[in-house]
Amino acid sequence: MKSYKNILNFNQRRLSMKTLLLFLFMFAVMGIQTMAETTAPMPAPTPPPIRKIPTKETPEQQMDKRQGFFKKNTVFEKDKPYYSEDKRYYLAFQSDGNLVVYKVAGSKAIWNTHTNGRAVKSCVFQGDGNLVMYDYANKAVWDSETAAKSMRSFLDKINPPDDFRPRDAWMTMQSDGNLVIYRNTYPATNGVLWSSGTFEKN
Repeated sequence: MKSYKNILNFNQRRLSMKTLLLFLFMFAVMGIQTMAETTAPMPAPTPPPIRKIPTKETPEQQMDKRQGFFKKNTVFEKDKPYYSEDKRYYLAFQSDGNLVVYKVAGSKAIWNTHTNGRAVKSCVFQGDGNLVMYDYANKAVWDSETAAKSMRSFLDKINPPDDFRPRDAWMTMQSDGNLVIYRNTYPATNGVLWSSGTFEKN
């Protein structure tokens, strides 16, 4: 009887030992997995999307989008109508050598340079703010007399008069029928350098 109890106790101890070893093995495996997870490299953070900042348009780019507005160094094509924004007037550099402002209604000429019949090669609104027509010898046939003059002396360079300062200018065939050269940067209209004097109250 004692032998049976001893065998039973021995088997129970073996079972308890196996259970203990099984638990120890499971804890060891779980520990290895935890260590692997903690030592694994973290994924790189996703960078935020790049926002494109819209670039501000230059005055020249703004004028390019509007009808009847001319930036400096604009070369006019012969016999091409350059309409005002409301299309009631247009400027034309004609093949007969004349520069003319027309009113569309009735095809009425309301201003011109009186250079018809002259051998005029080109018409350009120059970088110095002058509207000039040239013959085939590159001699000025007509101009608006709005060019910024060159500095003539040392004193002019120290304190240049307005006529000698670098000039920003732009020109427009206005919806009131007036061809105007404005001083300053587009769209400022606080300084008129020259106009055709054809303002019409419509």
